[in-house]
Formats: sequence, C-alpha cells, structure tokens
Amino acid sequence: MALRVAFVGFRHGHVSSLYPEARELDYVEIVGAVEEDAAARGDFVEPLGVELTHETLDEMLDDTDFDLLCCVDYYGKRGSIAIRALEAGKHFLTDKPLCTKREEFEQIVALAREKDLAVQIALTMRYGAACQTMARIVQDGGIGEFCTGIVLGQHPLAYGSRPNWYFEEGKQGGTINDLFIHGTDMIGWATGLEFSKVIAAEAWNARADWAPFFQDSAQVVYELSNGSKLMGDCSYLTPEKAHAPWQFFLWGTEGHVHLCGEDLTWQRAGEGDVAVEVKASSQIGDPFVDIASHLEHGTERWLTNEDCFKAQMASLAGQEAADSGERDMTVAGI
Repeated sequence: MALRVAFVGFRHGHVSSLYPEARELDYVEIVGAVEEDAAARGDFVEPLGVELTHETLDEMLDDTDFDLLCCVDYYGKRGSIAIRALEAGKHFLTDKPLCTKREEFEQIVALAREKDLAVQIALTMRYGAACQTMARIVQDGGIGEFCTGIVLGQHPLAYGSRPNWYFEEGKQGGTINDLFIHGTDMIGWATGLEFSKVIAAEAWNARADWAPFFQDSAQVVYELSNGSKLMGDCSYLTPEKAHAPWQFFLWGTEGHVHLCGEDLTWQRAGEGDVAVEVKASSQIGDPFVDIASHLEHGTERWLTNEDCFKAQMASLAGQEAADSGERDMTVAGI
C-alpha cells in the first residue's frame, strides 16, 4: 500500500521541488491538495500541474484519509497548520521554518511526542555531500574541540520574484528565524553541542524602506553548551543576481574548516592544508525521501524530529532576542 500524502499551501518556490518529488516516487500517492488563497493559485499551483481537491484544509482533513501532510504555506501560517495536522494524527513535513511563534512550537513538540508522529523540516543542507563532509570532519575530531564559528547566509532580496507575502506584515515572521535555522541545524549537528544562550541579536531594516517592518538585515551571536561562541549574519543585502553561497568558518583547538558553497578547506595545526574528499555520508538525497521512506519502508531518518526541534528552538530564540532587544537570553530546552 502506498504512502498517502496531501499538500496544503503552495506559497513558496520550494514547493517546486517538493511536489514533483512526491509525484515521482512509486511508493507515494498524492491524494489531496489545498491552496486556501484563491489569488495565490496562479503562482505555483497551475505551473506545477497540481489538481486541487478541496477549498480548505478542514474539508480535506474531514474528507480524505492520508498519512503525511506537506505544507509550503507562508511562514506565519505554518504553525497553526502543523498543530491541526498533528491533532488529526497526521505526520507533517514543511519547508523551513516550522513556525514563527514559541507557543505554537511548544504545542507542536508536545503533540508530536504524545502521538508519536514524525515532524520534518526541509533543512536541505543536511543532504549535501559538502555539508556532510564538513560535519564528519568536526565530529571525528578533525579540528579538536570546537571553540568559535562564523556562519554567513546572505541572500539577495529578489523583490519581484520572491513571494509578495514576505513583505506583508506578520507573514514572514523575522529574518533570523527565516534563514538562520540552517545555521543552527548545521552547527548543532556538526559539533554535537546545544545552543545555550543568545548573547545578542539584531534584525533591522537597512534599505527596504518601502516595507519598513521587513528585516532585510540580521545578525546573531550564540553561546553553545561548552562555552564556545557562534556569530551569524543572514541578511537580505546581497546584490541582485550576485552569487552568495552559504559559508561556515569553524575553529577548534587543533584546526579549522571553511565551507563556501561546495568548496571545503581543512587545516590542522602544524600540518597546514589537509586533503579532503568530499563524499556523502548518506544515500538519502532530500527531506521528502527521508520522511517518506521512513514512514513507508521503516528506514532510519537522516534528520530526526529532535534534530528539527533543536534547530527550530535555537532560531526562534535568536529571533525573539532580536525583536525584544534582550541580551543573554537562555535558549529553552526541548
């Protein structure tokens, strides 16, 4: 019997990879699709050839039997959708971020644990060979004990091609939570450390004065559980059409690694550059296959519920610190 999958929300371009992946897997059956915003249906629904089955999520939950709900709605709406899905006993997959409010996040975690349901955030960096190689070097002690790091995740604003809801107040929910969840996931995974404190964070409007509430600039500093520090910048200030790959600089007691896009440099104290073979650690190529194969075939997930929850809690805390101005904010445990 195939894994029965439903989709709700087609509001971000990332659905253009998620939906076709689901359609192509021979052990997956797409049994429902909803886009509640009629005006948004022309952006992705029609180009993807999606057949909408219901007008609302509630109708689909009442009318259709399925196992996994996939959501690519606008960020501020995702938390409530996740809660409704989990309450109905459905597994849940979403593009990042999972939600924009701490109270929603806490309810999602509690429901997933209580009902033993899978929650997956599409943190795509986990599935790349270069990121996996960087993580493996750090996990194997290749830089010694982690001491400090810098993560750069700048993006172009891409106004006009980026969905308009980004610039509608209350829908994007803040740029640290929007983008830096990739950084919190990669650093937590590579180092095995917890995010213990947000030392300081700022998110502000530098140049998009036509949308003054939109944070096109964001920086954050964390303390990790061993006392090490991490700095991050995830601003929307890259020049339009310029190449701006994610960059990770990780220093330890015995060396450092630098990942720039797919290019990886590793140096050890007293040795200089160390030859690196960029090689995937997992044959799982993307987050949809990760959760779908787990649910249908019982395979072990590459990115677990707890991995997703830790990354999301750290990015939410960073956003809360930026919005409130609070310093030395404890990152709540999960």
